[in-house]
Amino acid sequence: MRTVRDIMATDVVTIARTATVRELVDLMSTREISGLPVIDETRKVVGVVSQTDVVSMVGRAGESPAPDPYWELSSPDDDEEWPGSYFLGGELWGITSLPSMTESWQDVLEEATVEEIMTPAAYSVDAAMTIWEAARFMVDGRIHRVLVLDDGKLVGLVSSFDILRVVAGDEGG
Repeated sequence: MRTVRDIMATDVVTIARTATVRELVDLMSTREISGLPVIDETRKVVGVVSQTDVVSMVGRAGESPAPDPYWELSSPDDDEEWPGSYFLGGELWGITSLPSMTESWQDVLEEATVEEIMTPAAYSVDAAMTIWEAARFMVDGRIHRVLVLDDGKLVGLVSSFDILRVVAGDEGG
């Protein structure tokens, strides 16, 4: 019976919990990955972080109201009969406000750390577990990647894509 050890990726990319979210985004983009383990100063796994965590952080940061630009209801000549439409207030096009909005997003990415947005727990499986047991574990937990441990040490990572390659019979790629 095939095991997790047979299909796991062993070149696991990790990130320090003290890294900035900007560094995380750059790393995920460069390596074309959607999530990775977070390590502490002793290289112990302390959590996982994913694109979803970054999007959630950005969504939460965007909840505070911005003073400009804003939307307001407009009507020609203040005609009460007119059904109305919305336009971007402040400048006619709102363009002059966009650079300051972009700069504030850059600040959020530079100031937030991975530790602030990570999930402080990591799902893991044993390297000797069968592929099918790992697949069931991932389905039941609704998770896309699991860390592979051998005697408590990180030795690999299995993603839902790795499982799909086995099912499709395309394990070489």
